[in-house]
Amino acid sequence: MNEDPTIPIGLSSTIQGGRASTPVPAHAAAAAWGSFTLLARVGHGGFGEVYRAWDPHLQREVALKLLLPGAVSGEAEYEAMLREARALASVRHPNIVPVYGIDRHDGRVGFWTDFVRGKTLSVLVGEQGTFGAREAALIGLDVARALSAVHRAGLLHRDIKAENVMREEGGRILLMDFGLSALEQRQTNIAGTPNYMAPELFQGGKSTVATDMYAMGVLLYFLVAGHYPVRLGGLNPDGAREAFSKRKPLMDLRPDLPESLLRTVSTAMEMDPAKRFQSAGQLANALAESLGTPAPAEISVAPQPRPAAKTGSKWIFATLLATMVLVAGCLIWYGRRASQAHVTADGKPAVGAGSLDQFQKAQDLFLHSYKETNVAAAVTAFDAILQGDHDNALAEAELGAAHFIQYKYSHDQGLLEKAAAESDRARNLNPDLAVPYITLSRIAAYQGKTEMAMQLVTTALDKEPRSAEAHGALAEVYEAQGKGAAAIAEYQKAKDFAPEDWRWPVSLGVAEFGQGNVANSIQQLQEGIRLADDNAVAYFDLSIAHMQSNQVNEAQKDLEHSIKLDPTDSKYAALGSVLLLQGKYDDSAMLEKKAIDMNRNNYDAWSDLGAAYRWSGNKPQLATEAFRQAIQLEEAEHAKGKKDPVFLAGLAQDYADAGNSEKSQVLARQALALDPANPTVQYKAGETYEALGQREKAIPLIASAVAHGYRVYEFEKNPELASLRADPAFAAKLHEEKAKKK
Repeated sequence: MNEDPTIPIGLSSTIQGGRASTPVPAHAAAAAWGSFTLLARVGHGGFGEVYRAWDPHLQREVALKLLLPGAVSGEAEYEAMLREARALASVRHPNIVPVYGIDRHDGRVGFWTDFVRGKTLSVLVGEQGTFGAREAALIGLDVARALSAVHRAGLLHRDIKAENVMREEGGRILLMDFGLSALEQRQTNIAGTPNYMAPELFQGGKSTVATDMYAMGVLLYFLVAGHYPVRLGGLNPDGAREAFSKRKPLMDLRPDLPESLLRTVSTAMEMDPAKRFQSAGQLANALAESLGTPAPAEISVAPQPRPAAKTGSKWIFATLLATMVLVAGCLIWYGRRASQAHVTADGKPAVGAGSLDQFQKAQDLFLHSYKETNVAAAVTAFDAILQGDHDNALAEAELGAAHFIQYKYSHDQGLLEKAAAESDRARNLNPDLAVPYITLSRIAAYQGKTEMAMQLVTTALDKEPRSAEAHGALAEVYEAQGKGAAAIAEYQKAKDFAPEDWRWPVSLGVAEFGQGNVANSIQQLQEGIRLADDNAVAYFDLSIAHMQSNQVNEAQKDLEHSIKLDPTDSKYAALGSVLLLQGKYDDSAMLEKKAIDMNRNNYDAWSDLGAAYRWSGNKPQLATEAFRQAIQLEEAEHAKGKKDPVFLAGLAQDYADAGNSEKSQVLARQALALDPANPTVQYKAGETYEALGQREKAIPLIASAVAHGYRVYEFEKNPELASLRADPAFAAKLHEEKAKKK
């Protein structure tokens, strides 16, 4: 399939090699496919075409790959492709272009994904020549991690090649074009592009993890050599066998490459599948080692989406878990206690005697990192130590840890870069320290690079097996992998090693909440507060857990205490939400206005204020004005790229409350399309449909949300849902959903 190196594409537009072509306007073919409007054809080939298309449901451009008529011969083949597309849609990874759907219209099967602007690696090699060793290894590392996620989902890629890997305009590496290769395999009994195919495939063997590993080796070879180790197009099995025997070692072409990278490529391309890397994770580890990992350059510091900070009355309890995890992530830092800070794992001095007193003062500040001002003061203190002792490894390591915590508070990208660089420098100054490995692991886990994070934290534990900080970092890796039970076990170990440290019961409480163990969560959070009773954020977390267990009065007390310790607009808005659900509408409005006075851009507070006015029943005009102000602020965030489904569902609800039915429905559909099983999205969309008078749509959504753990108290106290609660159809649907859950 031909591709234009200057145009944006989402699905790879490369089925067969070809010269670059110009985008073809959609009117040259069909103007639409199903509900999609075809804007321009950006690639075509032997099995299909790729279009830039408009999705009216999500209201955005997508990349739409249409297979040619007849490419899928029957229902069984389509069902097989549908199963594969569903499995792939469940894979979430920053280096994978997500698949949004598959369908049939007009005799053609189509897939659609994000419309990504960038260039494939094949185009980049053609334009700028071969890559250097480090850049090729970094690209390979991202692709290997993406492939690992695919394999964990029980899938194979089958067609890894330079045309199927894109560098986005922002620099992100993306693995693309799943599913079509499976079609090619069914039609030709051969999986993949010949030059990337493993020897066993030419002998009739099936695609396996090992064949994907071989293709990864060829990809790396191509990036640094500019051509393939062997050209196999059109060869029969005997011809392929002879060609493989004559392939030229990469060392002959690039003797300047590091031996470790040469060895990695050679292992990936072993003729015997058993001698290749047995997993994408093994390949990723080998590439990391060739880079001298862990190093900050390998831990991407591309901008990360800032987590939603919904804290208003209608929204705060819709994002309980996300808020809890965010708060815990801000609090926890992985340094050392002052009493241990002057020695390394083997007892060697880590801090000079002259700076020990300064160091202990800095650590005391850092131990109270739930106050952002304490973290800033600790940074200043560590900086002062380094001014007098430039090569103080432990101070450098703690400075990196402190900068990472500051990044979690502010999301200033420069702080993340500093944290990685300082941690790496500390590691080089003193390889016996565990602290820099812990910080680097936390950065990697935060970015979803869990394999690298696991490798780093394992190194830290090898150096200090009884380190509470290292076990806490391991728990974060497990949380990033979705292994909540394993995270709880590691936080418990951290607590056992440091029973007087507030961080571990608080972290354990957040983890227990994430697993639905609300009573355990409350117990642990209360223990953390006993160890640090000036921790305003822990009180805020406890209020969320108390709300989840219907202890509303306790939640109110927690928030009032949190505000007394550290008054912020978000806490006033949260307290306003509690009062709203208690029917204290005037008091709720007063607190929301106080939050707005502190931060006029707090769109949650504006939404809450609108709800307080609306629910009181006597201030409809003020309610509408508040909702419109919230919408204006939310749309500003939307324009910046904020599109997470909970946010969109909240925006839909505000439009419904402001009387804009059409816009509200579009946003509700978008949110549900992005995350249809999320109880928060279901509940908010259900409220939207009820507000618009579409109860037949509201009932199944709210019933599912409530059955799957959404805030029962909030549902029961919302006066605008009283009629729905009394509807027999809702009672029947809720009973059905609860039965299904069992």
